[in-house]
Amino acid sequence: MSTHDNVTNPAARPIRFTIDGLAIDALEGDSIAAAMIAAGHFDFRAGKDGERRGMFCGMGICGECQVLVGDRSVRACLEKAADGLAVRRHPARRPLAAGVQGTGPIEWEVTTADVLVIGAGPAGLLAAATLAEQGLDVLVVDERPQAGGQYFKQPAAEYGVDPAALDRQFREGRDLIERALRAGVKLLSGSTVWGVVDDTRVAVTTGTFTRAIRARRIVIAAGAYERPLPVPGWTLPGVMTTGAAQTLLRAYRRAPGQRVLVAGNGPLNIQVAGELVAAGTRVAAVVEAAAAPSRSPLAFGRMVFADPRLSLGGLRQAGRLKAAGIPTLYRHALCRIEEDTRSLWASVCRIDHLGNPIDARERRFEVDAVCMNYGFLPQSEIARALGCELVFDTARATWSVRRDRDGRTSQPHVFLAGDAGGLGGARVAMAEAAIAGYIIAAELTGASPSPLELQRQRTLLRRHRRFQAALWTMFDAPALTTQLTTPETLVCRCENVTLQMIEAVISPSCHSIGTVKKATRAGMGRCQGRYCGVTVAALIARSGHAPPSADEYFAPRPPFKPLPLRAVAGTYGEPPTACELLRTNDRYANISS
Repeated sequence: MSTHDNVTNPAARPIRFTIDGLAIDALEGDSIAAAMIAAGHFDFRAGKDGERRGMFCGMGICGECQVLVGDRSVRACLEKAADGLAVRRHPARRPLAAGVQGTGPIEWEVTTADVLVIGAGPAGLLAAATLAEQGLDVLVVDERPQAGGQYFKQPAAEYGVDPAALDRQFREGRDLIERALRAGVKLLSGSTVWGVVDDTRVAVTTGTFTRAIRARRIVIAAGAYERPLPVPGWTLPGVMTTGAAQTLLRAYRRAPGQRVLVAGNGPLNIQVAGELVAAGTRVAAVVEAAAAPSRSPLAFGRMVFADPRLSLGGLRQAGRLKAAGIPTLYRHALCRIEEDTRSLWASVCRIDHLGNPIDARERRFEVDAVCMNYGFLPQSEIARALGCELVFDTARATWSVRRDRDGRTSQPHVFLAGDAGGLGGARVAMAEAAIAGYIIAAELTGASPSPLELQRQRTLLRRHRRFQAALWTMFDAPALTTQLTTPETLVCRCENVTLQMIEAVISPSCHSIGTVKKATRAGMGRCQGRYCGVTVAALIARSGHAPPSADEYFAPRPPFKPLPLRAVAGTYGEPPTACELLRTNDRYANISS
């Protein structure tokens, strides 16, 4: 398979590093993952059974892009490339003889703030700016190298991209980042929230320090991650989420390949396909699980009424694909992915209103990369670890966080804005963030929020929610879980647990998600069940048992993301010690322990 750099970065300094001794030409500002994929290297590590794995989520959720940099195990999608780096593909099990990461425990620091905001996407940035403009001390932590989140992905500063050459979405994100910094927001990029000390303190680490951050209020704006479709071959290198492909393109000015198939459900796939075409990539097809939008004229009318600009923008995106001759296959889905020495072969099939294949006929496409997005799943582990109440969203088969009209959760000092609590898109997230910001500022400063501004945001929120409701009526599709999964297909990609293995243990006496976890190891890997959890829950429900309650679902366990032991081994001078964070307590203990 091959790929190339479709979008040049003339101002970036050329650098060179090695992967397993082979030289890779890159640009300063590239992530390791972006540089490897641009050079045609899609495989990053060995899976549990030695199989090749590549970047999947592109945002640090799955851990599939782990590589070794010296003695450090890093996620290549979040780690910047540098001149002279010696990178190695990560083995399935790293031998202890390979060395210890670092020279000893990192001493913890205690940091205080009026408000801690988790996430520097649209919701987090707007909430932080609103709060700081009211004179509050606001700290934002975010895992990415640069602020902007999934929606406002920004190009690396090292690229020297002319702001005038950026599109409206880029510029809006850049302006919001600048607004937050002007207001005095402190931004900690490249920082992982990995645990909860107590109701007001969370544990955060970077490569150089670990902090326990205490805040009077916490705003969770961690966003969502993409729902995959477990079909044969979905773990092959070169198969990634649509959002990962967009990150490569928008943040790192790289295409995922010369020939790409985009498949899933929803408008993001159409947007990214259009961006790929504009960058010179050949998109083989857009495969959409929903029926053709011409069947939903009333829904489109409601979209136009709620937000004419966004609606017309969507029409232009679809029109550009049509003008470029890119076929859109409605009521189709991925059904398998295979590889040969040069390419991936993606097969798609027609599906009925329940998501089942209609016939045995398949269309095959030869591509370098397959991008999939079958909806989104909220990043709710931080809210759950803080003790916030969750509710099950039956329509989307996932959990959301219960909150009131101000964004306040069942924990009075914890607020939530955006897709981390329930899915609604960037505009809904920003309106929710502004409302939460005004309410928190009023509580902490004693000044009443402007009733006119608060009402304006509530009106915007209602309008954006109407738009989202109409949008997803138009993109209404069957909830795809295992309709296209074969018995040998991996459901849990971290622990190599197949559909057959899970179905074999579900019985009248074994039907809780925790019992399935113990029997099969599904959910015990790096991603802590983020990807396989909804599929396992669907299998339990399909067998005639009730879906798991929030207390039974896969529990968030510190560390929420893989970390070197030295990052959690120190103490910070006041109880509890870091090690006490890792003990089992009432918050984390449940049937899936």
